[in-house]
Amino acid sequence: MSPNLPLRIGLISKVITLICCLSSLNVFSQHPVLKALGYRPYQDTIAYRSQGLAIVPLLYYTPDTRWAAGASLVYYFKLKARSEEEETTRLSYVQTLADYTQNQQFDLWSTWNIFTRNENYLLKGEFRFRNFPDRFYGIGNQAPESDMERYSYDLFSFKSLFMKKVAKRWFAGFDFHATREYNFQLEPGGILQSGSVLGAQDVRGVAVGGVVTNDSRDNVINAYKGRLLEISTYQYLRQLGSTFDFFSIQSLAQWYVQVMPKHILAFQYRGIFQFGDVPFLDMAMAGNEDLLRGYARNRFRDHHFVGGQSEYRFPIYKRLGGVGFVGVGEVFGPSSDVSWQTLKYSFGTGLRFLVDPAERLNIRFDIGWGRNSVAYYLMVTESF
Repeated sequence: MSPNLPLRIGLISKVITLICCLSSLNVFSQHPVLKALGYRPYQDTIAYRSQGLAIVPLLYYTPDTRWAAGASLVYYFKLKARSEEEETTRLSYVQTLADYTQNQQFDLWSTWNIFTRNENYLLKGEFRFRNFPDRFYGIGNQAPESDMERYSYDLFSFKSLFMKKVAKRWFAGFDFHATREYNFQLEPGGILQSGSVLGAQDVRGVAVGGVVTNDSRDNVINAYKGRLLEISTYQYLRQLGSTFDFFSIQSLAQWYVQVMPKHILAFQYRGIFQFGDVPFLDMAMAGNEDLLRGYARNRFRDHHFVGGQSEYRFPIYKRLGGVGFVGVGEVFGPSSDVSWQTLKYSFGTGLRFLVDPAERLNIRFDIGWGRNSVAYYLMVTESF
């Protein structure tokens, strides 16, 4: 018997117990404390309100953090049409999250997706501060696990995308990214301390670029139908204050098809292509809680990444739902090519518990299997 099997069984039993406890709360869903924490009646629909504020306690598990606890504050709203020529906007939100993990990692993260009146403009962005002990395995798609070394760093990041509507559901504009990675603590005698890897020191990045988005999703938190297409570029320049010069192209495509009521087929593609002197923390990575579940997000990294996945989401009973997913992807770069022998695959299944029917906000538990790896995820919101 695997030595990790009792731990895995214990984790799964805790999740099932948590879901059962949450299900029992439905009787008390009108209680003001539960409503303030984001828990809504099962009959609730988005038509009942156009704005709200919720505090969502967070308890989750990922391979990179182990257990983590915190809270998320979410403000969401719609802007109503003021005339027949205008349309009511889709849901906009501003979310701030703070958590602390079993690996002694602290993360403060704020994101926003805001449609202005009549959806004339779309504003997206994020602010993030992290104090993050982490693991480094090397660069390339064949980095051996035996090369793992530990390090820690602080991160400050600010990203802003400003877009104007150029056609129905199409937006175009510019983006800006400023980042600083500092306070590195490196393992003595390790690869990072040797200086052979770019970015294992105080690093500043300032970039400008352009972005084009087509967003026809019916709900930006948990879509039933529609699509999201986005291509963004970032040019990091020493003239702007960056430590390194490099160019990044990031592409994203998501499609959602409702084959039956609440039975959703979801597809996702992501591509990251970077050229120049790319610091290791800014490299593309294979594995995360959304794409290629089953691998720790820091396990494989390189200049480029291409991957995709499909997911089937279905109801089980009232608030409880399920998913099945499969994905494939790979990192690669100047010194590592894509091959069938190293290609990363992922498949798995999971449970969903509907916290807020109006916003389709779920708590999710996923088990993902990869090449010689397995990982568990207990998170808030859908994977994509």
